[in-house]
Amino acid sequence: MPDTLDIETVRKQVELFLVDTMDARDLSEKCRDYYDHKQWTEAEAAKLKARNQAPIVVNRIRPKVRGLVGLYDMRKSDPKAYPRTQKHEKSAYAITDGVRYVADNNDFGEIRKDVADEFFVEGYGGAAVVVRETRRGEIEIVIDQIPWDRIYFDPHSRRKDYKDARYLGFYMWMYSDEAKEKFPDADIDQLIADSNFYTDETTEDRPRWVDKQRDRIRVAVHFCMHESQWYMSVFTDGQFLVNPEVSPYLDEEGEPTCPIELVAANIDRDNQRYGEVAGFLDQQDEINHRRSKFLHLLNERQTHGRQGAVPDVSKLKREMAKPDGHVEWQGEEWGKDFGIIPTNDKMRGQADLYQDAKSELDSVSFNAQLAGARSQGAQELSGRAIEKLQAAGTVELNQDYSRLAGWEKRIYRQIWERIKQYWDSEKWIRVTDDQDSLRWVGLNARMTARDWLEEKINDESLPIPERRKAAASYQALISAEAQKDDMRLAEIASARLEQIVGVRNPVPELDVDIILDQSFDTINIQQEQFQMLAQFASSGDIDIVELIELSQLRGKDELIDKIERRRAQQSEQQGNVADAQAKKTQAEGALSFARAQEAAQKARQIAVETSMSADEKNAQIQKILAEAGLKGDEAMGKQIENMLQLANPDTDPQAVT
Repeated sequence: MPDTLDIETVRKQVELFLVDTMDARDLSEKCRDYYDHKQWTEAEAAKLKARNQAPIVVNRIRPKVRGLVGLYDMRKSDPKAYPRTQKHEKSAYAITDGVRYVADNNDFGEIRKDVADEFFVEGYGGAAVVVRETRRGEIEIVIDQIPWDRIYFDPHSRRKDYKDARYLGFYMWMYSDEAKEKFPDADIDQLIADSNFYTDETTEDRPRWVDKQRDRIRVAVHFCMHESQWYMSVFTDGQFLVNPEVSPYLDEEGEPTCPIELVAANIDRDNQRYGEVAGFLDQQDEINHRRSKFLHLLNERQTHGRQGAVPDVSKLKREMAKPDGHVEWQGEEWGKDFGIIPTNDKMRGQADLYQDAKSELDSVSFNAQLAGARSQGAQELSGRAIEKLQAAGTVELNQDYSRLAGWEKRIYRQIWERIKQYWDSEKWIRVTDDQDSLRWVGLNARMTARDWLEEKINDESLPIPERRKAAASYQALISAEAQKDDMRLAEIASARLEQIVGVRNPVPELDVDIILDQSFDTINIQQEQFQMLAQFASSGDIDIVELIELSQLRGKDELIDKIERRRAQQSEQQGNVADAQAKKTQAEGALSFARAQEAAQKARQIAVETSMSADEKNAQIQKILAEAGLKGDEAMGKQIENMLQLANPDTDPQAVT
């Protein structure tokens, strides 16, 4: 432990945060209360009740925030690993699968929505990518979301990604038995009894403990920059539970790093962070006040009357507030001795301002064009159409969504750094996005000579001579392994085939960049692309495989492979049919030629017969052709004609054809 990094140093850093961010955290608490329907103070509610007004809450902030988070959730993101060198090109696919596996295993889709919720309401949020040892002794990568009221940071940090912060950390409230299990060397009971750790409204335990015999203790997990390195410690009040040591988490370069990734929505000139809800508070107050005032105006009436015309004014007011109330006055004419003062102008003005306040608050994250299009029956909107319709209502929030996307990208990079650091042994992960069956990807997978030779044989990118050489070696070893007469030779060949010759996808040696691939409304975009592909495929202007390669469809490689296999099968079937037809035609031709030869032989004999007249010869020849099934066949008739001419030049050719 460095001598200059003592308990007082880290404790003062935490207390500095609590003091310097007090106003910002008060505002964040108010924003969260407004989100949770707590929009009137006790004093305000009592004042309204004294005026016979109801403390009405028309919460427009909650659906607004949920709409903003919903739009963020529609912007689907997918991490991809891109190789920095050509030799890591194939392994980059395995790293992509590994990062996605960790994200899916931690249900990162829900974590990102929770962080976005706190981002818009309180103004900041984040998570830590750490590792934990399971009961089976395996190292598991964990994405821990940190609630906004458990985060602390360097209050002098001015960047929205906190990369200029000198220290970051988070609190944990633990029961004493849990703390004793995690920190067996510490006297937890004495620490709870002597605890005087500075706390305030934000960091207080929930729910608060009233009795002094509480058995819970607040623990701080602290990361700070010291002597140009990140250090990690765990402490409470005046004692370290884990002494400061160089951070066990390393970046891609092997340097100690902080595993906490935070993101802030806005920072004012006083370096205080706040969320989008802070700008909605005044409009929400106006909605509540005007709704309460509007209801009060509807229930109460202003009256006028000649002095003494109404014996009991309070009773008259109560009667006028009743639907079936009865009013009595002492006078002769309504409107002169007694009457009601019109307040329609006030009611109309309050109603107009109330609607204006609602419209102002709804102007962000809600698009009337989109609502109108859907109400008119446009149910099957494409991803591009939705994006255009909502762009007008959310253009001012694009920076917020970009910051959240940047935070996601940093989380995925932290995942890759943990994978590179801790996945140093053979690990197989299951990929569940395959359309046909499960697919397994091996990281640090040991590769036998058998695997290596099979890979080289099937690698179509390699030169043919190299593949043939690998195939010859593989065939020789396989043949030797199958020898039953020489068992010693078979054992040697089998041992050589099972010999470890390398490692597939060696994680510690890989060098990749993690890129975030984002798309708006993935389902609708894929549907739109499918319709486009179907349209082009039907026209025949471009090959369907080429269009699929240009699309962003997931599993497109498997789809292309399916199409190519089906085409190969169809081509093979068509080739078989063509061969059969050719053979049939050839057989029929051979049979016809044989019949023609036999008919020609008979016709030649008739042609040389001297006792028959020419007409009789021609009649006999026609009969021979009819019996052979060649009558009317011009090609065969021509052959027979030639044969007859050779046999007897006096034969009439017309008789033959």
